[in-house]
Amino acid sequence: MKDMPCEPDAPTWGALLGASRIHGNTELGEKAADMIFRLEPWNAGMYVLLSNLCAASGRWRDVSKMRLKMRDTGVRKMPGYSWVEVQNQIHLFSVGDTMHPDTKRIYAFLEELELLMKQEGYVSATKLILHDVDEEEKAHILKYHSEIGPA
Repeated sequence: MKDMPCEPDAPTWGALLGASRIHGNTELGEKAADMIFRLEPWNAGMYVLLSNLCAASGRWRDVSKMRLKMRDTGVRKMPGYSWVEVQNQIHLFSVGDTMHPDTKRIYAFLEELELLMKQEGYVSATKLILHDVDEEEKAHILKYHSEIGPA
């Protein structure tokens, strides 16, 4: 990036941070994050991306530090939502959503679906969960991710 004809901007550094996460290069990711935070100290997504990079390499103390830094600087991540349109009606879901009028029926259906999937050999991809919890809790987190809610 030092040979670029112009100064790299925050999205360029963000792309490098994302690539560092994918390839497990924590040192390079931290350098990219440092540059991002100089340019856009309010960018919550980049804090989360760096936190995920640290979590993927088992650096849970650094994950905690990142969350404290976000809190101390007033940076807040907006919750993620998923939308689905069914019969011309849009439904909005978030992680752990219980506001839908058919919540009980939806979660019962998810339990049935999970059982059928396991009977067919499905195993949760728990390595995608970047929380310092046991495998059972990771599977639970995956099961109720917001993108599954519309199922």
